[in-house]
Amino acid sequence: MNTIAILYQGRKQDTASFASQLVPTLRQQGYEVRALDIRKEGNEQPDGELEGCDLALVLGGDGTIVHAARICSFLGIPIVGVNFGRVGFLTELEPDEISTHLHYYLERDASVWVDERTMLQATMEQNGHEERFLALNDIVIARGAWPRVVRVQVWVDDYYYNTTTADGMILCTATGSTAYNMAVGGPLLHPQVQSTVLSPIAPHLDSNRSLILPPEARVKLRIFTGTQDGVFSADGQLNREVTDGAVVTVEKSPRMTRFLRRRPPTYFYQIINAKLKNDSTQEIEGTGKEEAVEHHHAT
Repeated sequence: MNTIAILYQGRKQDTASFASQLVPTLRQQGYEVRALDIRKEGNEQPDGELEGCDLALVLGGDGTIVHAARICSFLGIPIVGVNFGRVGFLTELEPDEISTHLHYYLERDASVWVDERTMLQATMEQNGHEERFLALNDIVIARGAWPRVVRVQVWVDDYYYNTTTADGMILCTATGSTAYNMAVGGPLLHPQVQSTVLSPIAPHLDSNRSLILPPEARVKLRIFTGTQDGVFSADGQLNREVTDGAVVTVEKSPRMTRFLRRRPPTYFYQIINAKLKNDSTQEIEGTGKEEAVEHHHAT
């Protein structure tokens, strides 16, 4: 391994400072290092600066890693996440472990394995225009600022499934099952499961439940917003207003996110348990549901 990319959020002083210290250290060890500030969230395209990189070291919380995952997926660059967030579902190392553990990943030690995660691709059609999106966590289509429900028609593989009256719908990967999907009571999937989950957001009827779909399912959602605009979101980072009658088609992407791991696959159960305990403590201390929903993509 010769070339390392360090991706960080420049607007966060701790990660920017850590990156500036890490670059010369790795160069002294003989690696070519490219540091990229990825503070700007957008509908990413392949980044020429990542061409030829063997590994991306991502400094930040899970939100930063989700952003980096979309960028790295174009070139299939594996990621090692360094946790500067809270729980860190997606991260692998803590900052103080870099000096003692990073060499395992750089040298591809026998203990290192590749954790491949499914991604989604979505096409949004409205007002005669079409736009495409990529997501590691989820695709969401929902009501706008006004507290009025919307209607969402759902087709699965061209079969009409139902029409749900709710605040919206979430279609998530196994990785995203621990994000917004978990906040609305949807099921949790182990990261190696390739299925997707369709979950309504605050449905009008209790009979509307989450649905686990096979990996190759193609889902079409048509949203009826009435006089207000709705909201489309990919990974909680790529956001658009949607008009009445907009159609979003979602399917498994041919791209995937690759993480380098040394922790065993069963570590997922440990971190889920820690997350649930953390949420319970916050509720006791007075953290309300509104805050949990507002920050659902940062976990």
